This record gives sequence, C-alpha cells and structure tokens, in this order.
Amino acid sequence: MHFLLCTVAALVALTSALPTAPNHSHVIHEKRNSLPAKWAKRSRMDSTAILPVRIGLKQRNVDRAHEYLDSVSNPTSKSYGKHWSIEDVRNTFAPNDESRDTVLQWLSQNGVSTVKNEGALHTLEFDMSVAEAERLLKTEYFVYEHDGSGTAHVACEEYSVPEHVSDHINIITPTLHFDVKPSQHLQRRDIPNPADPLTGSHPYHEEYQGPTTPTKAGDDDNSDSMQTCLDAITPDCLRSLYNIPEPTSSPSSDNSFGVVEYSPNTYNGDDLDQFFTSFTKFDKGARPDLVSVNDGTLDDSDPSSFELHGESNLDFQYAMGLTNPQKVTLYQIGGNTMTASDADFIKTKVVSTSWGFNEKDLTPMYMETLCNEYMKLGLQGISILFSTADHGVAGNTETCDNNDRFQPDFPASCPYVTAVGATMLDASATDIAGTLSSGGQPEVAIDSNVISGGGFSDVFAMPDYQQDVVAKFLKDSPPSYSGDQFNNSGNARGLPDISLNGHGYAVIVGGKQQAVDGTSASTPAFAAMITLINEERLAAGKGTVGFLNPVLYQYADKYVKDVTSGRNPGCGTDGFEAVEGWDPVTGLGTPDYVGLRDVFMGLD
Repeated sequence: MHFLLCTVAALVALTSALPTAPNHSHVIHEKRNSLPAKWAKRSRMDSTAILPVRIGLKQRNVDRAHEYLDSVSNPTSKSYGKHWSIEDVRNTFAPNDESRDTVLQWLSQNGVSTVKNEGALHTLEFDMSVAEAERLLKTEYFVYEHDGSGTAHVACEEYSVPEHVSDHINIITPTLHFDVKPSQHLQRRDIPNPADPLTGSHPYHEEYQGPTTPTKAGDDDNSDSMQTCLDAITPDCLRSLYNIPEPTSSPSSDNSFGVVEYSPNTYNGDDLDQFFTSFTKFDKGARPDLVSVNDGTLDDSDPSSFELHGESNLDFQYAMGLTNPQKVTLYQIGGNTMTASDADFIKTKVVSTSWGFNEKDLTPMYMETLCNEYMKLGLQGISILFSTADHGVAGNTETCDNNDRFQPDFPASCPYVTAVGATMLDASATDIAGTLSSGGQPEVAIDSNVISGGGFSDVFAMPDYQQDVVAKFLKDSPPSYSGDQFNNSGNARGLPDISLNGHGYAVIVGGKQQAVDGTSASTPAFAAMITLINEERLAAGKGTVGFLNPVLYQYADKYVKDVTSGRNPGCGTDGFEAVEGWDPVTGLGTPDYVGLRDVFMGLD
C-alpha cells in the first residue's frame, strides 16, 4: 500500500555552480542495520543509470501536527469541522527560507544546475546518474532481489550529507526504502525506472463455488436469504449486516469518493457491467472518473488475469455498488519512484487505499514524513482509510524476520489515518437474520486465506483518541509476548481502528465470479459508508466528516458491535486475541451505519 505524490512543479534555477564542492564534514543521515525479509544484495548498480532524486526539506510546525488536526476533528473542540484550505496548509508547513537556501546552495556546489520545486514547496526534484548520486551522498547503490519473486530493486544501506545541511533535510529518495509484496501475488516484470519499487499487496482469491445464479440478500422477506451470505458477500449482504441504506438518486456535487490503485492493476469495464447487472439495481455503463498520477494508465490486456484486475475490480465493484450514482474517482498511479512528498493530487473527500508495507520495509523518517502528508489531508476535511494487511501479526508477508518480531502495517499504523481490519460471518451461524434482528454479532475475526493485520506500531506513539481503550486492553487482556516480539511499551499506536466483513466477496474477474478475501475488501466498503454519511451531512447543510478517528473512538458505544471471537496468528505465534472492547485484531468492532450516521449528524 504506498502513495506516489506529485504536483505541478515550478523550476528553480541554480546559479554559480562550482566545479568542486567545499570540503564539509559529512554525517550519516539515514542508515539500515538489516535488510527487509527476503531481500538479498546482488550487484553494484550501473554507474550510468539515471536516478530520480527527491529531497524532502524540513517543514515548519510539524511538531504541532496533532494539535492542529485535533482542533478540527475532535468533537469537543470549538473548531470541529472547520477544515483548512490548501493555502492554509501550505503556508503553515512550508520550509523556512534558510532550509531551502542551504540545500540549494549545497546542490549548486555539487554541480546540480536545475531543480524542480513542487507545489507544496517542501520537495526538491532532479535527476542524476548513479555515480553522481553516490558522490553527492557518500554511498553505494546496489541491485537487490526479492528471493520469493525475483523482483529487482535499487537501494543503498546508508547515506550521508554535510553536517550543516542535515538539519534542513527530512529525507532523500531513492535510498533505503524497500517495498515487499507476498510472493504468490507477484508478477516477475522489468522495472523501467531503476529506482522504481513495485507496490503494495493484493487480495486473496479463489474460484467461486457457490450457486450458479447470484442471490441478493434482502430480495424478499425470507430470512434464509441472509444465509446465502455465508457463500458469497454481495452489496446487499453488506447493507443487511451494517444497516447501510440505498444511496440517494441525486447526490450532492460537493460529495466525492476516491480509490487509489497502482499500475499495472486496473479495473475492467466489462466486469463492472456484469457485476452491476448481477448484484445491483442500476444499469451497466457506470465508470469511475480517471485521474492519472505519474502516468498511470488503464490496462485492458488479459481480462481474465486476477493479478492485473482483481484488486481494482474488487474496489470499484463495491465502492460503486454501494454508492452509485455518486461519482467515484480512480487515482491511477503510474510506475515512477515513490516519494514522501505532498498529496495534492487527492481532491475527493474520502479516499480508500488497499495497498501497504510492513514498517520494517521503510525507515522511520520516511514513514513520519508521509504520515504528516495524511495529516494535512485530514486538516482539509478528507477521510483517509487504509487496509491493515492480510497475514495477521506478520503484516504483508507470510514470514517475519529471524527474530519473529511482529510486523505492523504502514500506512495503517499512521495515527492520522483510519486503519480497517477484516471480519467474517461465523461459519456455524444458522440464523444470521435472527442474530441481527436481536442486536447480536454474527461475525468473528477473519480466519480463512486471510488473517486480519493488527498490532502495535514500532514507529508511531499512541494518539490521544486511543489511550483509554488501548490501556484497558493491555490491563485486562495483557498479551503473553515479550517486548522482543511487539512494542509492549504501552505507548504505541494500535491498529486496526475498526473492521468490516472481508471474507468471500463476490467479485467478477474475466467474466467469472470469484470469492475474494482481505482487508482490501473491508476498506472500500467502510469508505463507501463514510461517503454516504457525508451525503447526508451535506444534504443537512453540514460539512464532510474529515479525519474520523476521534469521533469513532469517543462515540464507539453509539454504533459499534463488538467482536470477541478470533485471533490474528503470524510469526510462529497465535497472534493477538479478539476480546471485549478494542483489541489489535478487530479494533473497536464492526459499525452500524445508522448509529454512526446519527453520531455524525449530531455534530456541527
């Protein structure tokens, strides 16, 4: 799950380039002590290859990030809902002139003559050869290979900058940052840009073995229709499970919903049409609005390939299936290098992303930089939702490091996003409709091809909104594992925040119905719910809800159904246990739409 973050750039001309740079003492800016799991160093990188170098400058006021975001998202704040403009965000966090001038002078002294300066003003961009980058950063670039997939990646293991420059730089890429995907979901393919890592994790799937004719839960008054949801989850199943209403036929032009995808994975239009005909009440022909980022394009080749179309088909069949005729935006990200830059391309009020990394694949500085970009989106009234990975406490990979330390997922571990885990219907349930009508919980933590990711961050501190519930979990249900296996400090960001069903989604791929599991399924479904709540708030003359977590935690008793059965095993352990209240398996539990809507409608 990463963002490729770019905006319209202005050229900054650098003058007085010197033939040789002054002899400043260098300090290590970032360093890796070990490689991510399954990556091995192979060979030195071709010195003539061109790298797209990105330098993130230190930004002002990031130490007040939590304070700023809390002021507009905490329902007890007098400024709740008073979201910032993009101009307010840029002016508040723009680097100071000293930082910009110092870094530009250093680059000029090292022969860099032209630099792009992105719209948010905190990232400098330029291209240089591997040999030039090695001299600039006092490092060596190697080709690394993932032993499960053969994926190639270019990186270094440490880099240095002059001591007087280090204080003005946040992060430089490409350097230490790896991207690991489960091997069974990878395609071996060439990387056109030597600094471009492949992205994210895919959902699991298997050929659907259910009834030939799809059944829509709720088609009639027969409670047996809900039992078919054990065979396949459909939009009507989700509506019945979570009291989700049919969307309005005339959505507000101020409402918007976006889904992020990474090339080459793209949706297939024929599959969308077949899904709409089979499982919804609207006609075929609806398509997401395409926003191409870094040359992201749609790929109609090999329509039966799950690797090419599975993730995006899943996302849009349910994002659109639950919210149509609300327009949905596709942010299709191309194959350029990842940068911890700004996120100006995101304009929609809700964004769902089902891609991610283990924290260990990146570096703390990189994650903190990118997490602050999500904070800025929250300030603007945008709800950011990320899936929590599909291998339990092992995160995005089936195996952990040699010490079997748990692998929290990023960006889900960022305290400024909403992390969504997955549940499933209890396979032994004989009367789902009756359980729902009596207010019971028919779901347990997912235990299938997928195990919901969850745990405690090794990078981010526990946010205020989580402190009470996480402290209760650690006191009442203390995990038996030591600090060698997870961050048991009692002050770590816990995840997930909330969960939805993520098992057995009926998805059309290549004209065939398949069953799909994953937090990749639960995340767009919850994002669709938030989009519908935004619609109701806009109709009442209110604003969109923005960053969700302070409200989700403060009012959990008004809308949550607790999940108290199941675990998320991984790393050779049974993982954590779902218990009463918040837990690092299913978070707060599953949401009831009506209860959550009433909470948000009661706020200004």
